[in-house]
Amino acid sequence: MTVKHFFDNNKHVKIGIPNALLYHTYKVLWLEFFKSLGIEVIVSPETNKQIINLGSKNCIDEACFSSKIYIGHVTWLTDKCDMVFVPRYENTAIREDYCTRIIGLYDLVRNTFPNIKLLHADTNYMFRKREQDAFIKIGEALGKQHEETLAAYTNAVEKFKASTKAATDAQTALAKSGGTKVLLVTHSYNSQDSVVGKNVADFFKAAGIKILHANIIDSSIVKEKMRAKYGTRIYWKVNAELLAGVEHYKNDVDGIVLLSTFPCGPDSIFNEMIIRQLKDKPVLNLMIDELNATAGLVTRLESFTDILEAKRSGA
Repeated sequence: MTVKHFFDNNKHVKIGIPNALLYHTYKVLWLEFFKSLGIEVIVSPETNKQIINLGSKNCIDEACFSSKIYIGHVTWLTDKCDMVFVPRYENTAIREDYCTRIIGLYDLVRNTFPNIKLLHADTNYMFRKREQDAFIKIGEALGKQHEETLAAYTNAVEKFKASTKAATDAQTALAKSGGTKVLLVTHSYNSQDSVVGKNVADFFKAAGIKILHANIIDSSIVKEKMRAKYGTRIYWKVNAELLAGVEHYKNDVDGIVLLSTFPCGPDSIFNEMIIRQLKDKPVLNLMIDELNATAGLVTRLESFTDILEAKRSGA
C-alpha cells in the first residue's frame, strides 16, 4: 500500500535496480517489463572500488563478497531513485532453490536501509507464488491495470526466452569450433561483474583463448545431466546448472576455471566435487574477495595458460 500511495501522488516514478546478483540472470526480463509499462529505470553502474567500499561498510563481515557488492549497488542507488527493486526469488521448482543469501536478500536490504522505499514481490513455486503473480503485484503497486501489467510481463518473458536461446545457441556453436577453449564455471553474477569475473574473461580473450560459460545451458539438458550423473536433482538451482554445464561441455574444452567469491558455501562443496571428478582436464580454482590482489590473479592465469598450451602441443 505504501508503494501504491507513493505512486498515486507522483505521476513520475524512477525505479533503481542494483547491477548485481540476479540482475545478471533476469536483466532482460526486468528491463523489458518496466519498459513496457513506461516506467523509468536507473541501473547502478558496473562494480567499482567505490561500490565495493560502500558494500563492505554497510554489510556484515560474514556475508559473501557477492552480497557485499549487491549492498554496495543498493547504497549507490539510495539517493538517485524513488524506490529500489528487490524481488525475492526462493525457488523455481521442487529442489530448485536459490542459495540462502539470495532468498534472504530482501530482508537484508530492508534491515540495512530501513528508510528507503523498496519495490518487492515473492516468487516461490513451493507456496504457489508464481513469477507471473509476483509481477502482477508489482504492476498493481505501481498503479497499473491488471491487463496492462500482464501484457508487459508476457512480452518480457518472450524477450527473455529469446535472449536465453540466442546465448545458448551461440555457445553451442562456439563449443564445436576450433582453438583453445576454457570452461568458466561460475554464477552469472560473478562472470559478468567487472571486478569478479570480467578481468578473468578479458585475460583469456587477450591470450586468444575462447571462453564457454557452464551456466549457459538449456534447462532440459540440466535435468537430463543431473538424472544421468546423480540420479536426482541438486538442491541448489544455480549449482545444478554449473554441474550440468561441466558434464555437458567438458569434452569440448582444454581446461576448466572454477571462480567463486569468498566465502560461498554451496560453491565450496560443489567445486571440490568437480575437482575430484575431473582427472584428465587442467583445473584452476579461483576465490575472489575484496582484498584480492590483481597481480597474484594474473600470475595464476598466466601459469594456467602455459599448462593449456603445453597440453595442446603434447609437451
